[in-house]
Amino acid sequence: MRLHLGISDLGISDLGILNLVILVFCAMSLPALAAGPAHKCVRTFDLREYQSLDDYHVLIKGRTNSELYLVTMRRSCRDIDNSTRLVTSFANKRTCPPFVEQIQTEDDLCPVQWIEKVKTRDQALAIAKKDMDARAKAKAKDK
Repeated sequence: MRLHLGISDLGISDLGILNLVILVFCAMSLPALAAGPAHKCVRTFDLREYQSLDDYHVLIKGRTNSELYLVTMRRSCRDIDNSTRLVTSFANKRTCPPFVEQIQTEDDLCPVQWIEKVKTRDQALAIAKKDMDARAKAKAKDK
């Protein structure tokens, strides 16, 4: 004797099935999570100084010299290297992926792709270079 169960036999309505399909589709279509570094939440308290590494990356110093955060933007951020001040949406809080935070320069509002705690400026530069190389490859592939 075979037992056949359908979705309707489990008590899931058509609307419930639709919601489940949408949830699975959304989970599969999050390229930022798949493409970015595998890191966890970061706590960004008492942000004090910043240094632009390029149009896509900013190194932010926390309250101590050992608290460094590499912020990677989703797109090029206009005038980030000439801006006299940055305003972040993630200061003094715990922030987790997928990031919906922003950095505001004097002329642009830049969406954040990743915030990553790093140990040194050299480590941040290496990560930024790797990211820029990947962006250049992707751009060349699109052409």
